Amino acid sequence: MPVDIIAPSHGLIWRQNPQLIVNLYKKWAEYATGPTEAGITLIYGSMYGNTENMMNAVAQGISPTGVPLEIFDAARTHVSHILPSLWTKAGVMIGAPTYEGTLFPPMAQVLEMAALKRVLNKKIAYFGSYGWSGGALKHLQKIVEPVKWELVDSFEFVGKPSDEDLRKGKEFGAAFAELIKAQG
Repeated sequence: MPVDIIAPSHGLIWRQNPQLIVNLYKKWAEYATGPTEAGITLIYGSMYGNTENMMNAVAQGISPTGVPLEIFDAARTHVSHILPSLWTKAGVMIGAPTYEGTLFPPMAQVLEMAALKRVLNKKIAYFGSYGWSGGALKHLQKIVEPVKWELVDSFEFVGKPSDEDLRKGKEFGAAFAELIKAQG
């Protein structure tokens, strides 16, 4: 049955090309259960710049692979800007330090909102710094387990990343990007 007009009880009325809107809604609805776009959403949070430095190395590793990458700072970007990327991308990289034995609070908030919005079945990789004890990775796994995010790799480092840590971070990013590319 052809659609001539879309007139919701609130919002815009679409008189011209309503099929465009129907197609977009169909595409968006399929993200919940169907295929996603090959690409990576990289979300990071950094208290003292250490995780941000590692994020830059990880992104440098991803870049040459050609896998599309979107980067968000969890502490400075509203979750409403992050969620669309999470819905559409096949892979998620999470970079966050341990804070009081748990995941950096702004990152936990983003991931809890993604779980609440039922962003399902993602391949994920985690990297982050810690001081005397970790804990962020364990908290991360607890948040994403109900929505079936599969942790395929993780990389933790103590305090400020060394040159060797940054080299490993670059390799870590490249390896995850290749995994996402292969599944696409």
